[in-house]
Amino acid sequence: MAKVAQSILIVDDEFGLAEMLRDMLRESGFEVTLAINGRLALEILEEGKVDLVLTDMMMPVMDGAELAAAMRSDDKHRDTPIIMMTSLPTARPRRGGLFDAVLRKPFTPELLLETIRRCVGNENEGDTDWSPRGERPSSDGREG
Repeated sequence: MAKVAQSILIVDDEFGLAEMLRDMLRESGFEVTLAINGRLALEILEEGKVDLVLTDMMMPVMDGAELAAAMRSDDKHRDTPIIMMTSLPTARPRRGGLFDAVLRKPFTPELLLETIRRCVGNENEGDTDWSPRGERPSSDGREG
């Protein structure tokens, strides 16, 4: 039986960066959808299953923290892993917090892929020591 590709929703108002991340993740075997803000991301989440959300922190309309809070308060999306991308130096995941991981910009493609695999529990990685949510330190605006 063929393995179904994991789906990632990238939420970022910097469309050039979002497209670059989309292309890299597609080449790595993921299905990727883009949204330019948190509000559009929530609409996409209601349309279908997403295995992981990769979101920027600072965006117009609805930022990454507002998106994560909305997802965590919704039973349907509460357990979906969320990775925050930010250039803010003080941002970090907290135990029981909104984000499963934080990537500080700029980050390498290798670090992004490793973080995604850890958050979605990729069985090929064999890392059973890592816990989600930071328990271990460490034209319509969308496109499918």
